[in-house]
Amino acid sequence: MSFDIAFWRYSDTLEHDHAAVHSALANGNKLDGLAELDTNAMIETLAELLSAWERIDEQRWERPKQYLEAWAYPQYLSINMSFGAARPVLLKITTPMRRFGCGLWNPQTNQRLPGYEEAGAKGEK
Repeated sequence: MSFDIAFWRYSDTLEHDHAAVHSALANGNKLDGLAELDTNAMIETLAELLSAWERIDEQRWERPKQYLEAWAYPQYLSINMSFGAARPVLLKITTPMRRFGCGLWNPQTNQRLPGYEEAGAKGEK
């Protein structure tokens, strides 16, 4: 069983259907109203945060009974992980990824937390 999350950043303050945005991004579409991301820096941040894990290649990490895969696209970062890794990984990576201005999308619950400094986001840190 796996757990998926995704990060992207809105560049406008319009209301969005987050599920539709995620679906379009997952299908390889480039969308107006979304910013280009520094996914290389995001992947390197993941590597730092997962330094205790074995890095299999540029986008995959493993540890006993757990795995994480990160897929970088121009407008979003998609992460797939083993269900057992979900809680500890979420606690470790959510804030650093949101500091890139990217909101966290949880497709399991259809909820999105805005990124810090994202267009329309409240001033939380």
